[in-house]
Amino acid sequence: MTTRPTPARARSRRTPSGLARALRAALVACLVALPLAACGADAPGDDGDQVGYGGGAEGVVAPALADVTAPAAADAAGGIPISQAGVGVAGPGDVVVDVYADPWCPWCQRFDEQYSDALMDLVDQGGVTVVHRPLAFLDARFGGTYSTRVVNALALVADESPEHYVDVLHALMAAQPPTDQPAGLPDEEIARIAVEAGVPAGVAERFTAVRPTPYEVTTPGGGTEERTATSRVFAPWVAAATHQAALDLAEVRVPTILVDGVPVDDWTEPGSLTDLVAAAVAARG
Repeated sequence: MTTRPTPARARSRRTPSGLARALRAALVACLVALPLAACGADAPGDDGDQVGYGGGAEGVVAPALADVTAPAAADAAGGIPISQAGVGVAGPGDVVVDVYADPWCPWCQRFDEQYSDALMDLVDQGGVTVVHRPLAFLDARFGGTYSTRVVNALALVADESPEHYVDVLHALMAAQPPTDQPAGLPDEEIARIAVEAGVPAGVAERFTAVRPTPYEVTTPGGGTEERTATSRVFAPWVAAATHQAALDLAEVRVPTILVDGVPVDDWTEPGSLTDLVAAAVAARG
């Protein structure tokens, strides 16, 4: 399924949402590189959290993307491409901007606030595909299940209402709770934000839908054991996409930005990233 992204002139401008407080709360946590393969396996709860893949059990083996059901608008590498051709398709020959981000990372919020509209303007002009690669590993760092719940919600939007994906992503980034509040936003608030961004209420209601999901855990003898836990519908894809980032990148800083596969060392200077992308487009003639 592919849909046209919302035109730049129609996208609502976002207002500050406690960015300074959030940056102070997690400045160190989000700037320090975190090995993704080590995150997400040590959540407590024998009964399962009924949110994440494996229910928060210890020693969960991350699934491969090829073995899970992906949102309709996702690519094979765990991203959501957004191009002039639509949400869910990469423009042939486009300059590709990969954005690896966790919805609970204040620096990801800062990136979104600084560049989202400008990048979408470049997408609208043609020649640029932005691939959003949502990660959910800060739950293990800050506690709770907020990152997983938000990425699962984004996956449902990408699956059933992809024309609203960009607006929902930006709205949730703007509403990001402080990292010292491990509960994060309640599910009802996540759904309300999505509906206000245009997602049909019936889709938002399924953000909390669950299903029994088989998974594997490592055993003391070095083998694996299969179990089943209740998790959110796209929790397996969330886990697989997060694990894929660990395979794709030597280490991940959030956000991690690539332009045609080359990491961008510093995007904080206003306009520096969009200038870089525009120059890459111009170089292709």
